[in-house]
Amino acid sequence: MPEVSVIIPLYNKGKYIGRALSSVFGQTYRDFEVIVVDDGSTDNGPELVQACEDPRLRIVRQANQGPGAARNRGIRESTSPLVAFLDADDEWMPGYLERTVGALNDHPQCDAATSACIFGTETGGVSHFRQLGLTEGPWSIDLYHGDRGLRDITYIIHSMTTVCRRSIVEKYGGFYEKDRCTYGEDRYLWLPVLFNHRIYIIMEPLGWYHQEASELGVKRANQRPLEPVFTDPEPIRHHCLPERRHLLERSLARYALATAHDLAAVGDTERAVWLVRHFPVMRRFGWEYAKLRVKLFTPGMVPWVRNLKNLLKRVR
Repeated sequence: MPEVSVIIPLYNKGKYIGRALSSVFGQTYRDFEVIVVDDGSTDNGPELVQACEDPRLRIVRQANQGPGAARNRGIRESTSPLVAFLDADDEWMPGYLERTVGALNDHPQCDAATSACIFGTETGGVSHFRQLGLTEGPWSIDLYHGDRGLRDITYIIHSMTTVCRRSIVEKYGGFYEKDRCTYGEDRYLWLPVLFNHRIYIIMEPLGWYHQEASELGVKRANQRPLEPVFTDPEPIRHHCLPERRHLLERSLARYALATAHDLAAVGDTERAVWLVRHFPVMRRFGWEYAKLRVKLFTPGMVPWVRNLKNLLKRVR
């Protein structure tokens, strides 16, 4: 039995799947299996996968159910004690599995290992681990201090740069898959991991998240559904350790406040107000909440302020 199961959901990514597979089979660490879950693709992606002759690779097919359901199918099909996830349009650096698996073997108190990653094109930025106050080594929410950054800790774990113990993923039911969820299905899993387990942090960027290949990455706030951490938060609350529940509530409220700001900025006041009603803790965040109220009660000012900011940038 291999030590790691690499799970790749595939839906109409024939243009990129070869790059993703090359990055997996180019790993310096070799003890893994690869499970590609074809989630009802209508392009040539599945045929490109089948053309790969590496015996560690197999493909599983299902009707289209969304990325969360595809990853969960891969988990059920897997056989390894560790699971890793890579989207079909992203890639890993050659030392990714060696570093993350090595960290978990050397630090058995940690249940996941995650690395920084590169976002966007070749000139894009590296995820800002240092700005979050992170350092290399074991980390838990108990080590986190601050308030404003509570929203940002939800970005510590990305599916494509995290290796997790299989038992932990199964404990929380895997990724969110209700209603063919296509946005935020991964955060729904990683929040309980963040708030209940130790994580090994690797500061080196070992993954490459290709935002230019992501359909959801370019959508405006009012074109995206509300994430399930907002619409179905009770299971996350249920799993949270009692002594950390206050931190979870403040983190959810911070993230809801930021999302409400984005929605109000594009005129979607109805959903912004819904977030205020369902995450009232955001009212404790002083100036940030006051700015949201201005946006909600004077929506006509938002485009004017945005235009003024753009004008000031041009004349600097």
